[in-house]
Amino acid sequence: MWRVIHAVGTGLAILMVVAMPAGAQTTASPGQGKTFVSKTIGSHADEVLGVFVNDANTQFATCSIDETIKLWSLPDGKELRTLQGHLGQVNNISYSGDDTYLASGSSDRTVRIWNAETGAQEAVLRGHTAEVIGVYFSQGNSNIVASTSFDKTIKLWDWKLGVELKTLRGHAMQTNNVAYSYDGRLIASCSDDRTIKIWSTDAPVREALMTLEGHAAPVLTVLFSFDSKLLASADQDGVVKIWSMPSGDLLRTINAHTELIQDVSFAEDNTTIVTGSTDKTVKVWNVATGENLMTHNAGVEVWSLDVTSNGSTIMLGCADGSVRLLTESASERGRAPKGGK
Repeated sequence: MWRVIHAVGTGLAILMVVAMPAGAQTTASPGQGKTFVSKTIGSHADEVLGVFVNDANTQFATCSIDETIKLWSLPDGKELRTLQGHLGQVNNISYSGDDTYLASGSSDRTVRIWNAETGAQEAVLRGHTAEVIGVYFSQGNSNIVASTSFDKTIKLWDWKLGVELKTLRGHAMQTNNVAYSYDGRLIASCSDDRTIKIWSTDAPVREALMTLEGHAAPVLTVLFSFDSKLLASADQDGVVKIWSMPSGDLLRTINAHTELIQDVSFAEDNTTIVTGSTDKTVKVWNVATGENLMTHNAGVEVWSLDVTSNGSTIMLGCADGSVRLLTESASERGRAPKGGK
């Protein structure tokens, strides 16, 4: 779906992978005491492009080139239902902050809103003139959702009223993803123009507050930490950058992967992020130090992921259509509120 440009390897530590029964495997990180068990829990009929866990860490959603969305339970990974309605591949998904609704964006140029409990389609939002690539709910207002598109715009919608609140323009090339800050004040968007733009959520303000530059390749995803003080961005060269918010200062650059990174996710400690790449690996990082805490070889390109708030379970969406769980074997099973995105 996006171009692939190879980057120089990062020389990270080699990790141990041991075969386990029933299709599971264990990934151990020497010196860190982190051991994750991998299990395939189901699949789509084609590549899985998006993964999003709900706020309560009891459910997560996946979306695919096969034009469907699937809902899964946590922690057991049981498939709950399949949502159908899009007329093109589904590129991204987002739960509302209260876990009531799910938004999806598709190559059919629509944003759709679904009831997360029943699977019923609640609304279809039309206005983009090209594929919708990113969607993200305002975590403080379940009526408001943002979307990005290859038409170079970011749109904010009140889906219950069925109206477009405003369109944000400024990127020179296609926009790839969007995220709300958890304090509700900012929106971040990223683009093939290699920039990140920060926008105000105030309705009258339509100009970007700032443009973050520093990536040398198209920026594919952005995400705020739970305390809204950090922004992570990742690009086509496998580079992750950590920015201070709201100042926009660059804090750290991590040469994380040797191929593109399509997805990143924060744990609620605001210092742990998970990255997945088409180099077939999943990695856990301490963003304060840049230390690689865990590397898992999935054996297949990883297009999408999310993590439960305590970092104990990582959900993967893969190029072969598989949906997988990486579960930290020594972790406690209790889960605090707030999902990984």
